[in-house]
Amino acid sequence: MTKIFKALLLGFLGIFTSSVALAAAGVSDSGEIQALLGKEPKNVIVLDVRTPGEWRGGFIKGALLIPMRDVPGSLGKIPKDKKIVVVCATGARSGAVASYLDESGYKWVKNYTGGMVDWQRKGLPVEKNLP
Repeated sequence: MTKIFKALLLGFLGIFTSSVALAAAGVSDSGEIQALLGKEPKNVIVLDVRTPGEWRGGFIKGALLIPMRDVPGSLGKIPKDKKIVVVCATGARSGAVASYLDESGYKWVKNYTGGMVDWQRKGLPVEKNLP
């Protein structure tokens, strides 16, 4: 598959993802993410697939920013031997990316279904310093 086709497919999935597709990679909530980051911070990657503009509004400490459209060409930056929690604003884009990573051979991938909207609504800590 070409990179353009993969990007278009990923974009299509982001718009039309069903709850069945979201479940393929598993779901996570803020409590599970906090527990994982507390217990095994070196074994967990929080993959933020929002835009750089959204990122500047606040992100989970230590998160890796790879906008959704860039994920197909950036798989080499996402370690397969780590637990991956994918986050976006509300869980739709991250669900599509989580399914894509699952289908791409990643062994442990979860979608944060509430996204950063949920994280910030709960008053959980966010970073605003740009890397």
